[in-house]
Order: sequence, then structure tokens, then C-alpha cells
Amino acid sequence: MRRHTGSRPFLAIPVASFVLAIAAPSLGRVSAPILKATGVGGSIGAETTAPRSLFTYLGTEQVTPDGNYLGGGFIRIYNAPTAGRLLVTFNTGLDQPEGSCVESAHAYKEYTPDLQETGNKGDISCVGGVDIGSLLVGNTYYLATMHREGDQQGWQITTYDATTWVQQASIFRPVDYPREVDNDPMVAYVNGQIDFSSQYNASGAPPDFWTGAATFHFLFTPDLQFVEEKILADTPSEHGSAMLYLDGTYHLVTANAFLGDVVVIRYDASWSYLGVKTLLTNGHFSEGLGFDGQRFFVAYMDTSLRTPVTGLPVSLNVRLAAFDRDWNLIEDIPVTSFTWADLRQPGRPYLLLHGNRLYVSYDCDTIDPVTHQENVKGQAYVVMYEVAAAPRRPVHRRLRRSGPD
Repeated sequence: MRRHTGSRPFLAIPVASFVLAIAAPSLGRVSAPILKATGVGGSIGAETTAPRSLFTYLGTEQVTPDGNYLGGGFIRIYNAPTAGRLLVTFNTGLDQPEGSCVESAHAYKEYTPDLQETGNKGDISCVGGVDIGSLLVGNTYYLATMHREGDQQGWQITTYDATTWVQQASIFRPVDYPREVDNDPMVAYVNGQIDFSSQYNASGAPPDFWTGAATFHFLFTPDLQFVEEKILADTPSEHGSAMLYLDGTYHLVTANAFLGDVVVIRYDASWSYLGVKTLLTNGHFSEGLGFDGQRFFVAYMDTSLRTPVTGLPVSLNVRLAAFDRDWNLIEDIPVTSFTWADLRQPGRPYLLLHGNRLYVSYDCDTIDPVTHQENVKGQAYVVMYEVAAAPRRPVHRRLRRSGPD
């Protein structure tokens, strides 16, 4: 696919729509957005004493369109089961029927760490026009797809062997709609369990843009045996979240309102509330989360370019931030830099750490200049960075005295 290297991509977007881009079955081929860029993390001029960035931009891969794949949404990037390979998954519309898939598919493409295509690609599922959440744990790929059975809304949760893409198990899990919503599900592996989560509205109606809600969490064993449900309502949160379990603590990175701030909410191993900390102002959909042993990394959407009174329209951008182990900010850089005039809308960032590389994936739709609505013809991108090595943690050793007392 189209490669962009040598400079950092600056994508632009004016958005009046509050709904983020999704790749529903496409109506036809669309042109890829032009990427404008300037380098980040390059050499510092002699006239400045600014510290060097943690992140060195290495290039951008445009994953879609590609042959029969017309678009890309809900893109995720993982370490593939094949050693030294990366796996990119996404929803797409199909130009022609492909196997049992007619109009859309949830598909995959394999890459090298340098984002070179290996040619290994194909369809995972024929449901590619609705909200999904996914996760790869070892060789097992978890896919949660919006689904309805009778009068119940919920998720069809399916597992696949990612070495063969043979389906392993599939269950339907209803949600308590409209208190529990099924859009943009989070799928996380935490403390030995698989967590399927989205937003919980106690009143049955979503809050306004400046008021947070809560989140509900369906916890399963890795083989999809239901364990329990948790509703986390100790402090405001939203869907479009990410979670890690580290050293006996759950770290839920979310927003405290749709047009609020990015926060981390912490719980102990028994799900007792430990507190909340504001990480970044004017942000949401912090769906990319990683930890390298010393630093947390968060990919999120910047909402600062918005209408002051109503909040909408808003011009979104993807950003990447690094924090120390105590969630103190180290660095926060733009991945995209859309302006209102660019008529582009990115969304749903995700990230992967692979050696000294960090990859940020996101989808990007175009905007109608008259209605300011998304055209639902999004494309998928991956941006690649080199990450500076983390400083070594000091080792405190007791020195043995020598000589006479």
C-alpha cells in the first residue's frame, strides 16, 4: 500500500459529527487522503536546548484501500503468531464478493516490523459493517461484534486460531440496553481474564458531552466461560477506553466525559477503588495503551479544536503520550495535525510496542464540506516510531565495608 516516509504525517479534519468514522460497506472506491508532514524526534538544532524526543518518526503505512478491500475501520495492530511479523486487522467494504463474504468483512494483513507487506492476508469474518472490538492473546484472536438476537442487543463474541483463522468458539452475550451500550467495545486481557467492556448509563440515557458516565465489564476466562460482571462507577468514565493489569493494580485509561479529559482510574486486585488521576486535558478515546517496563504509552484523540459553547463540531486529532510508572507525563506529541479546512476525521487509535518500535494505528474518514457529516468511507493507517530506550532503574546495593571498624 501507499508508504509515507521521511516526514511526520499531518492529517486534517473538521468535524461537526459526534460519531467517529466506521467502515461500513463502501459504495465505491475513494481516493486516499494526502498526508502532509514534518519530522518529529529528529536532530535538535544548536540554537535550542530542548531535550530530544522519545519518539523518532519512521514512516506511515496506508493499509487500505488494497485490491478488494475498499476501506478500513476499527484497525488494530498486534504481534503476529509468526515470529518477527505484525498482524493488522480491520473492518472493510468489499469491491467484489470474497469467499462467503458479500459486501463487507473483518480482515487481516501481515507485515514485517518495517511495515512491508508479506502478502499474507484474508478475511476473518463476514461482519465488517458494525462496531467491533478485538484482541490477540498468544495465538487466540478475540472478536466482539455488535449483534442482535430477537429483542436483545449485545455482542457476538468469537475466538479464532490466528495461525489458521479457524473459528474456535462463539457465544452471544446480551447487554442491558440502554443502560449498557454495545458500541466501540473494549477488549482487554487483565489478570488472566478477558474483559469485554463499554459505557454504562445508569439512567438509561447517555449524559451530555461534559458529564461522564460509567463502564461495565464482562469478565471471561480465556476459553469464554463467563466469570462475573463489574460496573465501575466510582468516578466518571466513558467508552473508548483501555486497560492494563500491572503489579496487582488495574489501570483503566479513559475519559471523564466525551468532551472531558483523559484520566487513569486505578483499582486493586479485588476491584477496590484506589483513585483517579487526570493525565491529559481535552482528550478522549484513549484506546491505545502499552507499558515497556518503565513507561506507559497512551494513544488518544485530542478534542481541543472544538466549538466553544456547544462543543460540536470538533476537529479531532490523534496524539501519543508517554508517562512514567507513576503516571507523570514525560512527552505528548501529535500523530495527526488536522485543521478545519482539511475535511478529515481520524478515530480509534491503538498502539503496539515491538522491540524499540512503537506503532500507532487509526482510521480516518472524509467529511462532507456542506453537512460536516462523515462520509463513512474511512481508510486505515499505521504510523511507525522508534522509541528511545528507557533509563535504567537504579539498583540499590549494600556495600560491604572494608578495612578496620
